[in-house]
Amino acid sequence: MDQIINFMVSKSISLWEAIKCCMVTALLSIGLTVLLDTIIWQELIWPELEVFWFNSVLNRSSEWGTHPFHWYFTSALPRSLLVAYPLSLLGMLLDRRISHYIVPVLTFVLLYSKLPHKELRFIIGSVPIFNVSAAVTASRIYNNRKKKMWRLLYIAMLGSFLVSLGCSFIMFMASYSNYPGAYALNSLNHCTGASKSMIGKLVHIDSYAAMNGISRFLETDKFRYSKEEGISLEEYRQRNFTFLLNEHPDIDGFKCLFAVDGFSRARFQIGFPPITLVAEPRVFVHGNMRDQDLALLSWPGCP
Repeated sequence: MDQIINFMVSKSISLWEAIKCCMVTALLSIGLTVLLDTIIWQELIWPELEVFWFNSVLNRSSEWGTHPFHWYFTSALPRSLLVAYPLSLLGMLLDRRISHYIVPVLTFVLLYSKLPHKELRFIIGSVPIFNVSAAVTASRIYNNRKKKMWRLLYIAMLGSFLVSLGCSFIMFMASYSNYPGAYALNSLNHCTGASKSMIGKLVHIDSYAAMNGISRFLETDKFRYSKEEGISLEEYRQRNFTFLLNEHPDIDGFKCLFAVDGFSRARFQIGFPPITLVAEPRVFVHGNMRDQDLALLSWPGCP
């Protein structure tokens, strides 16, 4: 959409051609997503419409958390682009031609910054254009690397690439450990195996576990699932849940069967490697102490 607007401003295409392009693209995209998600979820569904209705029409997106206006520019984009972020901004100064592409993208991010609830995925489509602008800067520095001042920039750029690569690896490892809810549910499925005594047992998934990797694709026909919210710790004992996937290590009436670690923080140290990732128990799987079938299975135990 940003590029279509850019083409219209530069008179590369007419208004009617832009409308036809947008309509055909929209109809094809909507048709494909409705068809695919309807097959997957076994019900007629248009996920993008439901998200738009919840976030924009009902204006309830803030229920998922809020960030300040500048968050995309000061946190999301720097973390996703790393060294490409300053290079992309410099690219607009070195080559005016890139402004035709990056200004619409900056405007798009700026408009999205007005929404209180922010996520990187909302603006992830802007990243390739920023990378193009960064590539323009890198090319200019490389072509002028034999000149005295540019040589220093060239060396600094190479060094920043290495730093960026290291940061990417660290963030990859942190992200890999950032879905303890999914690992907990997978482990529960593995521990219960093909035990017929577990068929029909009720598993409750709290909000924390659900937001840390759990999706319906991890559910099996063996269990029944509940994601009911607003249940107090005291109330769990009065319910008929067999298993709890919860952020709390201790719940009255339930025994902790095992815990799954998740990323906590990065720790600097003297030696190699200079940075290590610290993991801590994040999601705890509890079993109802009144259910005698749990004693028939082997559980890893909690720390």
